Amino acid sequence: MVSNAKFFSEDRKAAAVLKHGVLRRYLAIFAGALSTTTPGRRVGFLDGYAGEGEYFNPTTGRTAEGSPRIALNIAQDLLTRGAVLDCVFVEKDKRAFTSLSRVLAEYKTDKAVAYHGDIGVHLSDALARFANIPALVFLDPFGSALDHESTVGAILKRPGNQPTELLLNFSLQALRRMGARIWESEGASGRTATLDRVDSWLGGAWWREQFLSPEIAALPKSDRANAAAELVAKAHRSMIAKATGCVAYAVPIRRNAMDKPLFILTLFCPRRLAISKFNECVSMALKDWRAFLHDLDLAEAQELDDEDPQLLSRVEDLKAVFAADEDAIDRNAIDAIKSSIVASLEKRTAFSMRNDFALVMGDALGVGRQTHIRKAWKELADQGQVVECPKGNLEKQIIRRP
Repeated sequence: MVSNAKFFSEDRKAAAVLKHGVLRRYLAIFAGALSTTTPGRRVGFLDGYAGEGEYFNPTTGRTAEGSPRIALNIAQDLLTRGAVLDCVFVEKDKRAFTSLSRVLAEYKTDKAVAYHGDIGVHLSDALARFANIPALVFLDPFGSALDHESTVGAILKRPGNQPTELLLNFSLQALRRMGARIWESEGASGRTATLDRVDSWLGGAWWREQFLSPEIAALPKSDRANAAAELVAKAHRSMIAKATGCVAYAVPIRRNAMDKPLFILTLFCPRRLAISKFNECVSMALKDWRAFLHDLDLAEAQELDDEDPQLLSRVEDLKAVFAADEDAIDRNAIDAIKSSIVASLEKRTAFSMRNDFALVMGDALGVGRQTHIRKAWKELADQGQVVECPKGNLEKQIIRRP
């Protein structure tokens, strides 16, 4: 569509609506929950590729929050409740850092600091600021991320007994572009340096076997880089999770439903209970993302209605289609959860929401949330397939056969 193409040519992309929607919700939950038990009610947040702090949205004509302003606003809110979100922002680009510094200065706080330079250089100092307090690290690079050793060792295995979680936005588009150079001739300019950089990013040369595998070679040339990148990204997640004992929850980030993923936003966390809370954030952010794309379509439809009025307004038609689509998404999520519960109870007599959350969600993981679980549970109870869901905290419940 014309309006979409124009909009996606700008710095602000629809994918950021999903990414920032997840970050905004999860950082607030993480900091709010862990600040109740930590010394001084302090929690840390490190943004390793902070950017300008905010950016202009050409569709709305307004300035939109980047990850630093999101974090600083959450920090302000927490202060009113007696908690502290200690923020560290790192940005390499000089122009972006100047803008970031202006944003930070607005808040007049000594609980946030910005470093100019590479995250690899400033990582040690940033994490030292969070000694003995819980921390969430957000890495959202434009290309290859922090090297694997730092990601695993310095961040997820940092000293102390306070939980550290990593929200990593893994760039599939960067891996597709950089990894594809393995198919070039060995003497190609810059090829060796690029492949070595990917080795550092991913923790060794193991990924090259995926790109050079017979399965990838058998695919059409246009599909090879994407297929190989997705296999490598999945293996990389598993490698980090295994090395750190973390649970990994991955979210594909797309411009629209028909596009290939641009990124894989993954939460690595040592607490299994965090997964259900993160899933809630993902589901709500996806809802925002769908609404954002719907608004783009509405803007284009309004232009067409203004230029060429019809008996049936294109805008009203789109609104009806969107509402029906949202209803279908809710219904499909409920049905998927019901199917997963029924299938699981054929093998077991009971399972818990705390330990078996992904099993409960089934194909609805990432789309469904607690409201869908409760509706699915109620429908199954009405049909006599499970014991009725008790009132209270859903995360503490056990699903049982009658």
